[in-house]
Amino acid sequence: MGNKLILKTPCTTFTLENLMCCTFGLKVFDVVVYFEILKNGPSRINKIAEKLNRDRSTVQRAVQNLMNVGLVKRKQVNIKEGGYFYIYEALPFEEVKRIIKETVTQWCESVKQWIDEIEVEDVINEELKN
Repeated sequence: MGNKLILKTPCTTFTLENLMCCTFGLKVFDVVVYFEILKNGPSRINKIAEKLNRDRSTVQRAVQNLMNVGLVKRKQVNIKEGGYFYIYEALPFEEVKRIIKETVTQWCESVKQWIDEIEVEDVINEELKN
């Protein structure tokens, strides 16, 4: 049995990681951070950085990217003695899968429409230019 997180097609191999990068416009490390937060539950930046053995600033950038695309939410926790800190919570994976499936469906429809609009003359004329 093959790896469930890889899909081989005649022209490329998809991993869950690169599909998420493509769907959400993320970097590979952003996806790693998403799964770290998902695995450990709501977390502070310092804790995530410690678990991944990365600089706090590197993790902060990844979390910001994840928040920008809606995969992570930030919540403020107030301290009784004054002050506050933030914890970061991952969007449930079932929701991420739903978004990926919707996006792939849209891509497929766009490709089908694009193919329908291509005329043989367009291809021939383009080939003559080269």
